[in-house]
Order: sequence, then structure tokens, then C-alpha cells
Amino acid sequence: MKNAKWMLPVTLLLLSGLMAAQSPASSKVEANTATFTTSVPFPFVVGNQILPAGSYQIQRLLGHPNHADEIGMIVVRSADPRIYKAVVTMLVENSSPSHDNPRLVFTVIANQHYLAEVWMKGEKSQAIPGALAQSDAFGADAPRSEIVLAALR
Repeated sequence: MKNAKWMLPVTLLLLSGLMAAQSPASSKVEANTATFTTSVPFPFVVGNQILPAGSYQIQRLLGHPNHADEIGMIVVRSADPRIYKAVVTMLVENSSPSHDNPRLVFTVIANQHYLAEVWMKGEKSQAIPGALAQSDAFGADAPRSEIVLAALR
């Protein structure tokens, strides 16, 4: 019992130290994310999940990609907290000079919209592997089109 008297203050001190150590890391993570909002007027597939039409916040995680990075992570989030999808992406150099504007690129196959790419301002585009797999599954002769939605200002 004698030892129990000092355990509570020491435990509280250690916990407060851990919380203080985490604070700079979390603010650094927030500084390394990029976000934009857009309105999607149709239901769409992200990875293996169908999301309803609506307003979405698109967020890049894992920090600002550098030239050597090959993978990234995108979060698609609705105002409804139940509608949330995080996907690992493949980073692709943009050949378009207009990649300074954030946007979403959808591939439409068999009347289904697949989120295919996310463009963040001035960065590599982020290709969604699930959309590429779906595109391949329908074959090269399947009719397809592309829809580009810009970020809301």
C-alpha cells in the first residue's frame, strides 16, 4: 500500500507527458494534409464501396508526395459520418498543364461511375486502383466515358 501512494501521481505525470509528446505530431500531420470539397451529382464507386450523390470533402493523407513516392492515400468523406472511405492510391505524374486545380475524375462503364483519379493542386494525380481493375474487368471494347468534377470554391 505504501507504494500505491506515489503510483497515481507518477501515472498522471507519464500520461500528461505522452499527451504532450503527441500534440506536435498531430499538428504536423494536419499541416501535411490537403483538402478540397466538391459536389458529386451521381452515386459513385470508391474502391469496393458505392457512395451516394452529395457533397464530399476529399483529403490527401500521408503528407505531400515527393518525386520518388509511388503510393498515396485519399479519404472521401461526406457530411454524414457514416459515409467515409479511405483508399490507397498510385501516384501518377500529371502531363496536363492545368493540374493546378483540384478535381475528381470518374470513369463511367455500364452506367456506373467509378472514382478513377484525384488531382490535388500542383501535385501528382492519385489513381484509384479499384477503378482501374473495374475498367479492365469490362474489357477494352466496353463503352466508357470520363467525367471531371472541379473543386468547389
